[in-house]
Amino acid sequence: MLDFTDLLGGMTILEFEKNYRGKAFVVFPRTEARTELFDNIIGWQEFSSYINNDRATAGMQAITPDGRKLCMEKGSLERESRPNWSRKDYYEKRYLHDLWTQGGSLILTKASLLTPRISMIAGAIDRYYLGAAYAHFYCSGVPNASTFSAHIDYDDNFLVHAQGDVSWEVHNSFENGDDDFTSLDLTVGDLLYIPKGLKHRAIPKTKRISISVPVAERRPNEGSLKTQDRTYYDFT
Repeated sequence: MLDFTDLLGGMTILEFEKNYRGKAFVVFPRTEARTELFDNIIGWQEFSSYINNDRATAGMQAITPDGRKLCMEKGSLERESRPNWSRKDYYEKRYLHDLWTQGGSLILTKASLLTPRISMIAGAIDRYYLGAAYAHFYCSGVPNASTFSAHIDYDDNFLVHAQGDVSWEVHNSFENGDDDFTSLDLTVGDLLYIPKGLKHRAIPKTKRISISVPVAERRPNEGSLKTQDRTYYDFT
């Protein structure tokens, strides 16, 4: 079983809590073990098959080449009338492919169970935070593909680098001044922690898949959160 300390690459939990948790961003540089783990989370063929299986996807969003966000659940990922067999949360694969080839980005949402390895990583974060970790796969097909502008998340976030290279701009303080940020160039095996409330943005430098793993923490006096069933059942 993967443990939270396995993700920290030599840093102790005490050091993480004293210096970074809720206070500052930190990069856990790639190690041989973490690079092997992250590199095998998902391949490009699996990514393509997931999108093509449109009737069984957990969730899908897109960022258009001009920066607009589209969402499967809001019905904005279709241009033509949907087939009479389709469910409400339908998306048009041809439209996604057009956006992809024109420099847009795709987001596989609610996908912490998509593959055994991302489930292992999210599970390790689950257990440490006593919360519920999710996973959203941010995927771009070309360098400098459109992504979200600088923004703030409201959960602690671990950014897993699974394919390709990403340049990050992360603000140094919660004041989030426009010129007070650090630029980071990260690749497969690197893990970036960003506490909630700290502004950041990602700039794809190559074709890439980076995975956002935000965690909803259990609040004081709140009962334990029901966690995902992360057992991998073998149907072969």
